[in-house]
Amino acid sequence: MNVQITLPKPHPGQQKVLDSKARFKVISAGRRFGKSLISQVISIIGIINAKHIAYVTPTYALSKIFFQDILKLIPVKLIKSANKTDLVITLITGGSLSFLTGERLDNFRGRKFHTVIIDEASYIPDLESAWLNSIRPTLTDYKGNALFISTPRGKNYFYALYNKGLNKEDGYESFHFTTYDNPHISADEIDLARLELPDAAFKQEYLAEPGENTNNPFGTQNIIDNTITTLSQKETKVIGIDLGKHNDYTVLCGLDEDGAMSYFERFKNPWSLTIERIKMLPSYCLKVVDSTGVGDAVFEQLSTTCHNITGFKFTSTSKPQIVMELVKDLELSKIKVNEVTANEMAVFEYKIQPSGHIKYEAQSGFHDDTVMALAMANHYLKQAALSNYAGWLY
Repeated sequence: MNVQITLPKPHPGQQKVLDSKARFKVISAGRRFGKSLISQVISIIGIINAKHIAYVTPTYALSKIFFQDILKLIPVKLIKSANKTDLVITLITGGSLSFLTGERLDNFRGRKFHTVIIDEASYIPDLESAWLNSIRPTLTDYKGNALFISTPRGKNYFYALYNKGLNKEDGYESFHFTTYDNPHISADEIDLARLELPDAAFKQEYLAEPGENTNNPFGTQNIIDNTITTLSQKETKVIGIDLGKHNDYTVLCGLDEDGAMSYFERFKNPWSLTIERIKMLPSYCLKVVDSTGVGDAVFEQLSTTCHNITGFKFTSTSKPQIVMELVKDLELSKIKVNEVTANEMAVFEYKIQPSGHIKYEAQSGFHDDTVMALAMANHYLKQAALSNYAGWLY
């Protein structure tokens, strides 16, 4: 049967990988570089030539997306079966493409493949064990090859494999590409992302430079350089107040005119005691209260009796904004924090959502109350400087 198939045309960076003869290829690339096209071309050419290919992703949900994407590129006449539950495509040529996940490594047992593609490899749980104990043995029968492809996520095992490939050890070869290397993506669009993301995040997500601390927007060295052992003795200008909900702490974080922490309290109290404590704060400094959700009722009570007080609502837009301000100011050493806050900053992280939006929060099991209190104080300290204490409501 003579069937014509049209594959997407690779750009120069993608073609460089496709031309490589290395057995094990490691590609560290920025987002939107075009990693999926490389995987699609290798997969489709492989199964047309009667090869058995495994496509590994961190989650089943991601496998379903790639399954549908590749299915669209294969002429129907070539497809013998396409199991949408098990995510297996079999062609009349005898080739097969099986989608597997890092969540179910036991599915690799008893299998054998000519090629294994490990997509978003740095996000595979315990990649080292997965590769050495589950995936690598499936290549033994055919002396198969593997492709590791991912945006970096700190200096983990994917980073170790990348370094191995730089020296072309044991059949490995490594490639590094930034998002700028994709000629189909506007450089202006990437530059805009640089302005919206913390420096460490932009370098990792777009320049494919792994961070020291995975997904931490502040940067370990920036935190260390701007930690103080004693609070500033200068007058407090703004106090950010993150109200404790459920098992969280209520945090009162004050900054002086230079951005140094000059006031700090952290406690768990009933709402009534929390309200009384806030009322006792000096009237000359601005109090910025988290008025999100149940905090709105607390703010309403406080606003009737407290001077210089305003509310701040956390939204999907406002939270990233004030976190980014804090990140940038820490990078410029405009903010000085105490050790408690520094410790919370160290476990604070960003996550890129499927929609492309950035979500900021503490790692699972940790708190971010002090970080958010500080972010509110820092945001309104700028407002104070601009308004000279006039027009505080924002």
